[in-house]
Amino acid sequence: MKKGIFTAALAGVAALSSLACDQLLPTRREVVAAPPSVDTAAATTPAPKPKPRRPEPAAGPLGSVDEDEAFNLVRRGLRRLVAAEQGFFAENGAYSEDLDRLRFSPERGTQVRFLWVTREGWAASGTHPAIPGRDCVIFVGRVNAAPTSLKYVRTAREGVPACDVTPPPPRRSDAPAPVVSRAADTGSALEAVNAFVQMRVDLRNLVRSQDAYHATQGTYSKRLEPLALQYLWQRGVTVAILNADAYSWAARASHAAEPGKSCVIWFGPVRVRPVTDAQQRSSERAGVPACDD
Repeated sequence: MKKGIFTAALAGVAALSSLACDQLLPTRREVVAAPPSVDTAAATTPAPKPKPRRPEPAAGPLGSVDEDEAFNLVRRGLRRLVAAEQGFFAENGAYSEDLDRLRFSPERGTQVRFLWVTREGWAASGTHPAIPGRDCVIFVGRVNAAPTSLKYVRTAREGVPACDVTPPPPRRSDAPAPVVSRAADTGSALEAVNAFVQMRVDLRNLVRSQDAYHATQGTYSKRLEPLALQYLWQRGVTVAILNADAYSWAARASHAAEPGKSCVIWFGPVRVRPVTDAQQRSSERAGVPACDD
C-alpha cells in the first residue's frame, strides 16, 4: 500500500520536471522560405507581349515615281542625248548609236532606244517602267517622217520630245478652264547646245551639202541658196561661203551668242586657208572645222 503511493508520487514528480524543462527551452521558429533572387524572379515572370508594329506604307512603283516625274526623267534624258549626239557629230562628222562612244548615260530608271541612225540624222525613244506602254520620242536632222509615240501617236518638231502624257479629261462647255500644272515642253533641245558645237555641226553638214551639189553640178556652190534643200541652218548660226570653184571651197560660221568669234572650214586645194575672227585659227585637215575659244 505504501509502496504504491510512493510509486505514484515519483511519477508525478517526473511529469512536473518534464513540463518545467519544456518551458525553459526556446520556442520553435517557423521556417520561412527566402524570397527568390532577382534572376529567379526574372526567369519566372512572364515576358511582356511585344506591341504590334505599325504597317509600313506601301511603296509606289519604283520608289513612288509618278507619271509626271517619269516623263520628266525621260524628257531630260532625251534632251541630253541631243547634246551628246551634236557634240559627237561636231567632232566626227557622223552620228552614233553607241552610248559609250557618246559618253551618255540615261536618267535613273529610264531606257533609251535608237529608232534609226543615218548620215543625215537620228531618232530615239525613251521609256520608264512607271509608264508602261508609253514613251517619248525625239529626232534630229533630215528624216522622211518624224517618229511618233507609242500610245497616242504624238510627234513634235526637231529636237523636241513628243510624249504620251495622259490628256486632260473632257470638260463641259460651261465649266471653267482647268489649271494646267505641267508646262508645255516645246523648246528644242538644239537651241541649248553650245554655240561653237552648233557652228561646227553646221559646217560639217555644209561638207555633205557641197558634196551632193558637186555630184550633180560638177562644181562646188559659191552661194547658200542652191543648198537650201540640202540643209537648214540652226537658229542663231550664220554661214558664209568665202570662195568655191570646181575643186575647192572655204566657209565661215558665226553665232549670235558669240559675237566676234567664228569657226572656219575648207576643202580641196584652196589658195588660202580661212582663219577664225578672234584668234586667227585654221584647221590643218580638210573638212574639219576650227573654232575660236
